[in-house]
Amino acid sequence: MSVVYLYLTTAAIFLIVDMIGLRLLIKPVFEQHVGHLFAEEFRMGAAGLFYLGYVAGILWFVSLPALRDDDAMQALVGGVVLGLMAYGTYEFTNYATLRDWTMQQVVLDTLWGGALTGLSAWGGVSVMRSFG
Repeated sequence: MSVVYLYLTTAAIFLIVDMIGLRLLIKPVFEQHVGHLFAEEFRMGAAGLFYLGYVAGILWFVSLPALRDDDAMQALVGGVVLGLMAYGTYEFTNYATLRDWTMQQVVLDTLWGGALTGLSAWGGVSVMRSFG
């Protein structure tokens, strides 16, 4: 049952922080450079599948090992590394293959992914440790 609570806690942190970051940091830059590529309507199903799967990946690769080791800092560092790798893969692939993609987008979104994933993993593990 603790895995369910860890998942829900991590997902809540991830979603809340990402909503803020997307609105304030990511959207303005992406609108400037690739706004013409935006879909007319937001595809909620695709976003939902990403969030469900990505948070599960955070738990599998980062949070559960850190919780077993009782080490929230391990979750923070592992989350940052996972986020940089995952978001960086997306961003550098787009930069390599898409005409209008900019290095500003690559740097901003890659760093955002590292910070967001690290904070979410650390927060979820910290909450679980405090109720432990």
